[in-house]
Amino acid sequence: MARLRILKSWFRSLEDVPQRAHTVFVLSGGSVRGAAQAGMIRVLLEHGIVPDEVVGVSAGALNGTFLAADPTVDQARYLENVWRNVADTRPIRGNVVRNLAAILRGRPSFDNGDRLRALIVEHAPLDDLSDASVPCHIGTTDSSTGQVTWWTSGPVVDLLCATTAVPGVLPAVELGDDELHIDGGVVSNIPLRRALSLAPTRLVVLDVAAKFTPATKQTALSLMMVGVRAAAAELTRQQWLDVPSDLDVLHLELPTIDDAPDFEFELVPDLLLEGARVAEEALAAVDIASS
Repeated sequence: MARLRILKSWFRSLEDVPQRAHTVFVLSGGSVRGAAQAGMIRVLLEHGIVPDEVVGVSAGALNGTFLAADPTVDQARYLENVWRNVADTRPIRGNVVRNLAAILRGRPSFDNGDRLRALIVEHAPLDDLSDASVPCHIGTTDSSTGQVTWWTSGPVVDLLCATTAVPGVLPAVELGDDELHIDGGVVSNIPLRRALSLAPTRLVVLDVAAKFTPATKQTALSLMMVGVRAAAAELTRQQWLDVPSDLDVLHLELPTIDDAPDFEFELVPDLLLEGARVAEEALAAVDIASS
């Protein structure tokens, strides 16, 4: 009986201990709109909001890897400069004739991915994902099963090339499981379920996912992506339903952009500013609500 009383007393003392904060950053895909996340990250870090874990897919995985490697304001500013470099170098070819030729020749993608890989090799903050300062979870889509595969270790360059491999635009990448992988955002463009599996006390969601383009502004490429976006949007809606109502969530959402650009890299400077503005306004609203 004495031992039972001791155990009960011990469990009661555990209940009195405040739960340790566990902040998980969730970074969506969004192609060139990922530049806005870089601005969001800088503002969050400037306000002392730092991740304990990072979950990202596609462009969000690129940004998330930089963040997880070194979650500091200086690193965030460096990431913004990387995006400015992207605007100048255009890592994905947009030549219509080249793209048409790729289709006619039966190639698996418009672009061979060499420019993007070179950019990632030049700027990758880590060799292996397991070396990140905070755990980083990168999602890719297994092209043979359509299932999301989550990685917390492995060669960063290959993982980032895989998770950013937009179907039909960039080639699939063979990873450590000997399978070909493509864009992680195809199945889980805002990977909330993965984040929830990490038992967070707070979610910080950096949402730059594409919205639907008005029919009058559709292009051949955007029409190709409609089916993918529709499926991803429905899966995202379902994942938001899984988020407990009492969980602390800071949702930074890039406003709808009429032309929903995927590869218009000249918009990067504006997107960096817009992301920072969205973060500042969201944090100001939280301050007002809590005061």
